[in-house]
Amino acid sequence: MKKFSFRLETPLRIKELKEKIEKQKLAEAINEKNKAEKSLTQLELSKKDTWEKIEKQLYDSVKTNVLSDFGVYSAHISSKIDRQKIVVKNTHRFYEERVHSYIISRREKQILEKVKEKKFAVYNKNLNAEEQKITDEVANINYDRLERDTNGNGNQ
Repeated sequence: MKKFSFRLETPLRIKELKEKIEKQKLAEAINEKNKAEKSLTQLELSKKDTWEKIEKQLYDSVKTNVLSDFGVYSAHISSKIDRQKIVVKNTHRFYEERVHSYIISRREKQILEKVKEKKFAVYNKNLNAEEQKITDEVANINYDRLERDTNGNGNQ
């Protein structure tokens, strides 16, 4: 019997490659999302520190130019935080798209792998049946020879 060959081997390899690429893209999206979230956290901490410094200045002494500078800086940080929140939202959306794309490519590959497994199981079943048939034929031939030899030797 001929060796096992799967007609869809090339599409399966393509699906495996596509899954690998999607996995890499997903990893990149995770990194971008984490960077954006880290940047947002740092900006929020900076804003918190600024407000703490403003409160300290208010308790120590009131210098209008310092308070004005802190106010401008605080407004600048708030603006950056708002922009960074948009970036975080976009990176999260991109991350979700990558997850979805990866899941689809993985599912497509798994479908072809299941088909291959089923075809291989059928191939093995047929191969075992063929081997059993050959074994039975050899056993019958040997039995017939033994019968002939036994009957032929007993008559002499």
